Amino acid sequence: MRGAAALIRARWLAARSYRVRMVFSILSLLVSVVPLYFVSGALQPVMADKIATEGDQYFAFLVVGMMTFLLLPVAVNSLAGEIGSGIKTGVLEALLGTRARLPEVLAGMIGFNLLWAALRAAIMLVGAWALGASIVWSQIGTAVLILALTVLAYVPFGLIAAAMVIAFRTAGPLPQAVSTLSALLGGVYYPTHVIPSWIESISAFVPLTYGLRALRQTLLEGQPLLSALPDVGILAVFGFALMSVGAIAMRAALAYARRAGSLSHY
Repeated sequence: MRGAAALIRARWLAARSYRVRMVFSILSLLVSVVPLYFVSGALQPVMADKIATEGDQYFAFLVVGMMTFLLLPVAVNSLAGEIGSGIKTGVLEALLGTRARLPEVLAGMIGFNLLWAALRAAIMLVGAWALGASIVWSQIGTAVLILALTVLAYVPFGLIAAAMVIAFRTAGPLPQAVSTLSALLGGVYYPTHVIPSWIESISAFVPLTYGLRALRQTLLEGQPLLSALPDVGILAVFGFALMSVGAIAMRAALAYARRAGSLSHY
């Protein structure tokens, strides 16, 4: 994966030249935790019973949901944006002409954005902990594994969106639809069992539902991975099945663009 590492390093060097923007990005994230603290405190009496199996503190419940959701738009939107920019500038065609394999190129194009989002998510979690969020730090390794599986379940949507950009020069409403539905039905702000039953059944097809439930059980309740294994297993199945679809879509789009000779024309 030397090609991917080289692309990630190049993006880091470019981003590092904008130090002030990076600092303000982190500071704004820390500041955003403060309103969550007060809002969740006001809603704690209402939400305590509803979140009993996913941590009894609504502030921690909400922060874990929003921390995870920070990563999803990056997984879904970032690759399509990088592909579109690469087509306009000719960078994509040049990268595909190197010895690096396609997975390396794609991983390198999205890798820095995901790592930066993960750093921001970690800073948000630490900031919330400093304000009193109940975090079981001994389960952080398990939480990272679950978080990685959650993100991997959404990367295929990014592959499909990128394939649409290559073939049709637009990702359409797909990225926005995936992010919005996941936020509303995946349990970011409230547990999925409180929504109407006919909508709750739809949440069973949202990978975030299983990722957040497992993440809260381990990171907030302190339960071992074994207790969250059913949700983790479903999440892994989502990731494997969707990744196959995303890979097929990407290769089909590239084959079409090469036949049409449109890979370097936006």
